[in-house]
Amino acid sequence: MASVFKNFIASSVMTLLCFSLCFYPFALAQDSGTATFNTPPYVPSKCYGYEDRGVMIAAASEGIFNNGEACGLYYQVTCVSGTNEGTPFPCLDNGSVVVMITDLCPPDSCRGTIDLSQEAFASIADPNSGVINISYQQYVYIKDSRN
Repeated sequence: MASVFKNFIASSVMTLLCFSLCFYPFALAQDSGTATFNTPPYVPSKCYGYEDRGVMIAAASEGIFNNGEACGLYYQVTCVSGTNEGTPFPCLDNGSVVVMITDLCPPDSCRGTIDLSQEAFASIADPNSGVINISYQQYVYIKDSRN
């Protein structure tokens, strides 16, 4: 009976370990940085020229932009906290937004990791803050095959 119990415990521990490791890569995919915002007009952009891609968009710093590889990718951006600049508690309750990368934040003037559109920034934080601390990760839309 003791060996059955030991086998059950060992099997349970291995199952739990395997299950938790399945979710480990998602934690690695999340990065931290800062977000700023820019104001309209949002065209022309480095990725789409004069094509209007809406307002839930962002310009990426060079590290994310990766020579244009990020064009059209979606990122989930979450307000984490204020910086020492601006509003001390800028994050709004909903705190996250999904944006499409449409532009490069110019290296000589980029003040953040991601430069959100004014509308995207205002949906997660008080624009008076100007700069916020964020976590971000690539976001993948899964198309519903029924549509």
